[in-house]
Amino acid sequence: MSTSYAAGLAFGIVTALIIFALVWKFNKKSMKGKFDERQELVRGRGYKYACFTMLGLLTIDLLLESFGSFETLPITRSLALFIIILAGVMVYALYCIKNDSYFGVGTDMRTYRAVMWVVIVCNAVSAFTGLREDGPMTPDGKLAFGPFVSLIFCIAFAIIMITIRVKQSNMAKEEAAEDEI
Repeated sequence: MSTSYAAGLAFGIVTALIIFALVWKFNKKSMKGKFDERQELVRGRGYKYACFTMLGLLTIDLLLESFGSFETLPITRSLALFIIILAGVMVYALYCIKNDSYFGVGTDMRTYRAVMWVVIVCNAVSAFTGLREDGPMTPDGKLAFGPFVSLIFCIAFAIIMITIRVKQSNMAKEEAAEDEI
């Protein structure tokens, strides 16, 4: 691990902890909404779908590992496992956003969006710094874990933000259409 990567990682962790502490202190009531019964049911289904997604991908991972395919694939097993975990998180998040159960009633969306943008920007900076300094590949020709984890996080959180924005836009159009009737 290079010194610059270790310093960036330490800076990212400290920054995340500071942001978390500030959000916790000033907005713990506004960030936490209450979920109604329908939302709880949808969230339960979201957890189920995320679990099945991860189980399916882990089965594929184990098959690839048992056949020795990670020797020829351009990805390390640790990066593959991280992608599997993030795939489960994404399935849950996108399912809940689609079904209006990602946020509880009374959640402060501005604070949530601000925290998400901070996460996206920090991960983008970390990814591009790591890719520029350390390069995208390990010495054995596989994708490097560090820079690609930050890049994948950045992409995942951007997808969540875009999905939230599209959902809110569609809801606003539906409300406007109902008001015209």
